[in-house]
Amino acid sequence: MAKFTCPYCYATHTLDTCGMKCSYNITGTDVTCKKNLPKDAEGWIPQLYKKQCLACKDARKRIYCPTVEKEIPTEFLSGESLPIALVGAKASGKSNYIGVLIDEVKRKMARSFNTTLSVSCDETSRRFYDQFYKIPLYTHGEVVAATDAGEMPPMIFPLRFMDRKDRIINSATLTFYDTAGENLDSDEEMLIYNRYIPNAKGIILLLDPLQVPGIRQQLEGKMQLPAMNTDVTEVLSRVVENIRSVKNIKGTINIPLALAFTKLDVLEKFDIISEDSLLREESRHLELGAFSMSDFDSCTIQMRDILENWLDAEFTQLVKNFSKYAFFGVSALGEVPENNTVSSIKPKRVLDPLLWLLAENKYIKKVK
Repeated sequence: MAKFTCPYCYATHTLDTCGMKCSYNITGTDVTCKKNLPKDAEGWIPQLYKKQCLACKDARKRIYCPTVEKEIPTEFLSGESLPIALVGAKASGKSNYIGVLIDEVKRKMARSFNTTLSVSCDETSRRFYDQFYKIPLYTHGEVVAATDAGEMPPMIFPLRFMDRKDRIINSATLTFYDTAGENLDSDEEMLIYNRYIPNAKGIILLLDPLQVPGIRQQLEGKMQLPAMNTDVTEVLSRVVENIRSVKNIKGTINIPLALAFTKLDVLEKFDIISEDSLLREESRHLELGAFSMSDFDSCTIQMRDILENWLDAEFTQLVKNFSKYAFFGVSALGEVPENNTVSSIKPKRVLDPLLWLLAENKYIKKVK
């Protein structure tokens, strides 16, 4: 039986391991099953009859995750899934990044890679994105409000790749969780709220450069710095331990890790990155319609050189727990907000971590 990845727990399931309901009798109506198969009052189908129900063409089947008992969108049952764990400590800019990233995929990536991002697959995702991200950012010019601690619903977006005749040739259903930074503050909360991390096919770990002691010291007196939150080394350490304990991994972790330092605009403004740095320019991926390895390699080297001056050896060693990892610099807003507002959204390199993960998973091609 075909396997699929659940957007809620990120685990791999088959239909026969999931809970199943039938559209008949699901609300207690008088409509009955044509095969007269038994179900309970809520429409749950016993394991013994699931195969017969799956073969039925008279009623819609509703499939539920066996771990969290939430209904799985039909897109996940037939299409390839690319679960991406988006992780970031408090004040790392994660909510702004998600809001801008989805818009960049819909507009810029669509043109360069001939893709479409569906926001109608899951109505909850569309409403959630519009209300909490799109309207504040693109209508009111306001930063996205900080995510409340607790479990947030995933945002589910099927990404379809098309050929020159606009025929679908590949698809990847992307799922993102905007988990509150407080959920990274202890190992216990990591296991409760971030259970999707160990089963992801890629991780984007957003790190706030303004939490790095050396950078904070250089910016002291030049700008209002955020309060110190969970240390970047501690965040990465918890991610590593979370994956190892859940998956029982002894060797290197075979999940591509994109370490994306946010607020690139601040590093530019105060010349923490040099004036001739490639990081000040947009990447070449969109221009080429492919993942540019030369641009990627140059930026990775530059980011690593910057960070080696500010991060301790412990962080560098933790990164080596992953078989594949890369460093990125991104700016979701393009400017430092004033009173939680921006004049306009001018993102830079926001797509780079996602494009790298797509390239690593062979959804887009790499070029030199």
